[in-house]
Amino acid sequence: MTMLQATTISAAFVFGMVLASLGSLKLALAKRLNLGEGRVGLLLSALNGAVIPLMLLAGVLLDLIGVKWVLILGSVVTAVAVGTMGVRPTYGRAFGSLLLAGLGSSALSVAALVLMPRAFFGADRLASGSINLGCVFIALGALVTPVLSDVLVRLLEFRRTAGVLALLCLVPAILTALAWGADFPARVPQGADLASLLTDGDLWMIGIVFLLYAPLEASLSVWATTYLTDRGEEQSGAAWVLSAFWGAFLASRLLTALLLYHAAAPALELWLLVIAGGLAAAVIGNLIGTAHMRVARFWLILLGFVLGPVFPTLVSLAFRIAPTAPGTAYGFVFALGSLGSLALAPLVGARARRATVQGALYIPMMLALAACAAAVVVAVTANLPS
Repeated sequence: MTMLQATTISAAFVFGMVLASLGSLKLALAKRLNLGEGRVGLLLSALNGAVIPLMLLAGVLLDLIGVKWVLILGSVVTAVAVGTMGVRPTYGRAFGSLLLAGLGSSALSVAALVLMPRAFFGADRLASGSINLGCVFIALGALVTPVLSDVLVRLLEFRRTAGVLALLCLVPAILTALAWGADFPARVPQGADLASLLTDGDLWMIGIVFLLYAPLEASLSVWATTYLTDRGEEQSGAAWVLSAFWGAFLASRLLTALLLYHAAAPALELWLLVIAGGLAAAVIGNLIGTAHMRVARFWLILLGFVLGPVFPTLVSLAFRIAPTAPGTAYGFVFALGSLGSLALAPLVGARARRATVQGALYIPMMLALAACAAAVVVAVTANLPS
């Protein structure tokens, strides 16, 4: 393994860890702060709201100052944010920590995704294979975190658990310093900025697909544990099922990486999005209708397998549209997805408070159908470079 690969993997892993940390620690944090589900939903909205401008900022910064400095910034800020969650937490502190986590995770996300084509299969190959492989490590971070957090909270309590996770968040900064002379991507021309991309219709369509998909994934990953505990599952059992959900993400991204690397067919990426959206809607429909816990666990894990390749494939398409400004293009598309999460994901929580979490899953099902329809439009009308 090269130092560039190790740095990329660590940044991807920590980003996945941050994505899953709130879902896995949600119940413990709510109990510690005596919060209801509604106020936990406001914390989630704070993170999603912060990511919208911060992801754009991180993307532009990456194109202007380079990947290395953005990696160090993201790692250090994320570590501070996670660590402060365990220091005599209050609702205000938790709110501020999540805002800070938005900045750190945004920087780590942009840097890791931009590095993946160079770190894995090579920039001369279709980037989707490399990004799907790199996103395996994002899924791995999300897979490990729920179980790791559950074990650490039992052994060390919440405060020390936050400290351990904060130390893990510093690994990308340390590896970046050690790999300073590695073959990092060069800075791009300053003229290739966000303003030049705002008129690109294909980028907007990809952003719309992600705007519909992001709240689907966000609501499912956060509310899966609540869905299971509402149906009688123990908290530890729900954490294990959530880990299996992320494990399915890992497996499907690995298989997709191998498929796209060997196929090297750009059109396949577009239709992969269509198929994933349609299958996701069908699986969520079965999840709503099931009356048995064992079957519910199966559908949740299968849903993770179906959704796994969507995010890295969308990122690959954004890079193909703007190869000279990958950070800015990614920040733009991801910011649209975060806007979707901010506006639409809380609807699941509001619906769950009025009825049940199981009934609230109708919203993710409709989002999956809408994302599928938008992907069809992209596949039929887009004129993407190979």
